[in-house]
Amino acid sequence: MRVLFKDVLGYRTRLLVEGNGAPVILLHGLGTLAERWLANIDVLGEHHSVFAPDLLTHGLSQDVRFGDAAPQLRQVEHIVALMDAFGVERSTVIGSSYGGLLASLVAINHSDRVNRLVIVGSGSALHRPDRQAEVLKAVKANTLKAFHEGTLAACRRRMQNTTFDPSAVSEPALQMLLTANALPGRLEATGAFFDSVIQHARRPECLVIDRLEEIKAPTLIVTGRDDIRASWERAEAASKRIPDCRLRIFERCGHAPMLEHADDFNREVLAFLGAPAADRARAS
Repeated sequence: MRVLFKDVLGYRTRLLVEGNGAPVILLHGLGTLAERWLANIDVLGEHHSVFAPDLLTHGLSQDVRFGDAAPQLRQVEHIVALMDAFGVERSTVIGSSYGGLLASLVAINHSDRVNRLVIVGSGSALHRPDRQAEVLKAVKANTLKAFHEGTLAACRRRMQNTTFDPSAVSEPALQMLLTANALPGRLEATGAFFDSVIQHARRPECLVIDRLEEIKAPTLIVTGRDDIRASWERAEAASKRIPDCRLRIFERCGHAPMLEHADDFNREVLAFLGAPAADRARAS
C-alpha cells in the first residue's frame, strides 16, 4: 500500500493506493478517514486498483469551506475529478455510511462512470430525511466531543460506540485520526462542515432515498443487524427498489461490517466484483 497526495480541483487530497486491475474507489464516513479501510485495501488490491481517499475536511486532505454550496454535491464533483486525475474512466465505488451517500450520488448523477456500487451501513443513503438529520446531529456531537477531549481514548470510544465488537476498531487508524484531528484549524472546519451537511441534507438533489430506482449499476448493500446508525430494515426495503441489487446482512455487527467481519466482507465484495472462487477463498 502506498500513500499519495494529489491536487484535485485545487484541493490537497490524500489517498491510500494499492494493486492493479479494474479500479475500486473506497469512500469512508463522516469524521473518519481512509484508514477506515485498512482491513480491506490489501485484499481488494490483489485483484483491483484500489483508491481510498480522505474526503475533503477529513484525514490529511484539505479543509474546505463550502459556503452556500452543498458539501454532498461538491464532494461528488471531487470524487469524479479524482477519477479523472488518475485516468479512471469507470470504477466500482464502495461507500460506508456518509460515503455510501456519496457513492450512490456518483452512481446516479454520473452513471456512465460507475460499473458497480456497494453501499455499506449507510443511513445517509437509505433513511428518510428526518431520520438522516437526527443521525447527522448525533454524529456531529460525538465527533466534536472527541475533538475537544483530544485523546486517543476519546477517539477509541467514539469509534467503538457504533460497533458490535469494540475490538474490531483499528488502533493504527485511531492514531492517524487523532493526528488529523489535531491539524491547525481542523476543529473549526469540521464544525462548519457538519453544519453545512445538515443544512443541505433535505435538498432533493442531496438525497438518494427517493431516487433508488435511478441506480443503473449492479448494487450490493451490506449492513449490520446491530447498526445503531443504519437500519437493516431500511436497507432491506431499499434493496427491493434498486433494479439490480443484492443484500447481505451481517449478524452480530454494527456500523462497520468491513472491520467487524473483514474476511467475510472481503469475500462478499470480491464475489460481487467477479473474483474466482479460489481467489475469494484466499481472501480470508
